[in-house]
Amino acid sequence: MSGKETTWSAGASRLRILASLAIVALHTMNVSEILYRDRISEKADWLSLLIVYLLMWAVPVFVMVSGALLLDPEREIGIPKIFGRYVLRVFLALLLFVLLYRTFDGLMDPEKDAGPAAIFSDGFRLLFTGGSWSHLWYLYLLIGLYLLLPAYRAVAKHCEKPVFVYLMAVGFVFLSLLTLTGIWDVTSAFHIQIPAVYTLYFFLGYGIASEKFKLGRGAGFLLFLAGVLLTVFLSAAQFATKNKGMTEILSSYSSPAVVLQSAGLFALLWPSKAKEKEGKFLRSLDATTFGIYLVHLILLRLVLRYAGFDPYAAGAWSFAVLIVLCFAASALITAILRLIPGMKRIL
Repeated sequence: MSGKETTWSAGASRLRILASLAIVALHTMNVSEILYRDRISEKADWLSLLIVYLLMWAVPVFVMVSGALLLDPEREIGIPKIFGRYVLRVFLALLLFVLLYRTFDGLMDPEKDAGPAAIFSDGFRLLFTGGSWSHLWYLYLLIGLYLLLPAYRAVAKHCEKPVFVYLMAVGFVFLSLLTLTGIWDVTSAFHIQIPAVYTLYFFLGYGIASEKFKLGRGAGFLLFLAGVLLTVFLSAAQFATKNKGMTEILSSYSSPAVVLQSAGLFALLWPSKAKEKEGKFLRSLDATTFGIYLVHLILLRLVLRYAGFDPYAAGAWSFAVLIVLCFAASALITAILRLIPGMKRIL
């Protein structure tokens, strides 16, 4: 998905590429910490989780880019296109990778039946229940956003600037800021009837891109820095106090720190431009970002779990090498898969 139908956005490509790299880094750290936490010091464990928390903006930025593009009233997006292009693409990707992951699990785990009948029966059950690999939750989220897109577009088109800013402020307070009361094990009884923070991110991306509220790069940098500092503070406090409420906030996309980082980074990179040669490279790499999200965990599981590679034992540099290699390999695999007839529509 790129800009208007005839316009490419360098900012959108840069944000998606950076978010893809961040997701690979986040999962590299997270999977390593889960597998090898018993072999490392408490301080190393805390630092690993801090890096994970500092990268939580990756998925929200993806959602914000989608909102910036799909809520643009100048784009022609009718219900047939929503189902025939957007929903269908994500559903087919979801179906394909649920079956692929189930096949992978069957081959790697001797306790699981690797026969075609078991793969298909389990696959369709996992597809419906969301019981496949955990990162596929994002695809279910996309389908939900797409199904509500006609209503969201109507709001974005007809909502005047003061009302739009008001809605974003209300969303931030009730969907994000009030989650901080969890630090003291207190749950607010005040709610707005939007069940998750992702709608806020969806509209936030559109609001910044359309300048419904204007955030310059300076303000974006300050917001991102504030989010980083808040994350470090909460993580340090959690390490010192072992407060479970802080742990839940740090690992949640509703965290005010994540909202600040996501909005700040978006404001920094969305206005960017690219020269012709750089633009071609960005477009080509951007085209693989959806596939990178779906492919990279297979590679990480092969290396970290089944090959038993311990990056903590190898040294801190090995994390950087593993992240770059996994990102590059996932992009290459995606580019090759997109050469198969029909796959370009899915990936």
